Amino acid sequence: MENKPILRMINVTYGRSSPFSYDCHACRRCCHDKVIRLNPYEVARLAQSRGLSTTKFLSQYTGAQGTTLKQVDQGACVFLTPDGCGVHADRPLVCRLYPLGRRVTADGRETFHELAPHPETEGVYGLNGTVDDFLAGQGAAPFIEAVDRYVEVVGRMSAVLNARIRHDAGLDTRVRNAVSGALAGDAHDGSDWIDMDAVVGEYCHRQGMTVPVDVPSKMAIHIQAIEERLQDH
Repeated sequence: MENKPILRMINVTYGRSSPFSYDCHACRRCCHDKVIRLNPYEVARLAQSRGLSTTKFLSQYTGAQGTTLKQVDQGACVFLTPDGCGVHADRPLVCRLYPLGRRVTADGRETFHELAPHPETEGVYGLNGTVDDFLAGQGAAPFIEAVDRYVEVVGRMSAVLNARIRHDAGLDTRVRNAVSGALAGDAHDGSDWIDMDAVVGEYCHRQGMTVPVDVPSKMAIHIQAIEERLQDH
């Protein structure tokens, strides 16, 4: 039987109470040719699941200065195995939300929309719940909280960089594209801010603190360390 393309209303906007359900049948077609962007919380979760520091994880499994997961043969996610996702318990938010995308406006309004599915997807769409039910089933809450916190931090980092640019016309495009590198002391490759273990380890050493083990506690210190850098600038 020939597979026919699945037509979805991808321009429809959903709220958390909107009717929506999706049953993944693990066809793994969505695990190819996707740019999976990462924030420091997601990097730390994935690194911990592999028994690695975030420094080593970033060098082994990411590209684009640590902000995306690598792809391997035929565009497959680096963590895709014959049995499915090899890091499913710690998969990034974009994977948890699929087949939905999430937007948050400048005034904090949150909306969701459907992403275009693979034409041969085996996932089953329905109305047997709400978007909020779907998010809860995917364990999305801590990941959404983390991304919102880091969006705030990046916004402040950008403001500081923009202020620098206004006062120094010599700052070039490379500096504009590496916001974190401009604020990271001796780090110039733009990866410093996403390397949670390096930032937290250095901060705790300076403060005479014990480095926490759990990711949420490390994230709190990571954000505090970045915010103190911003205050210094």
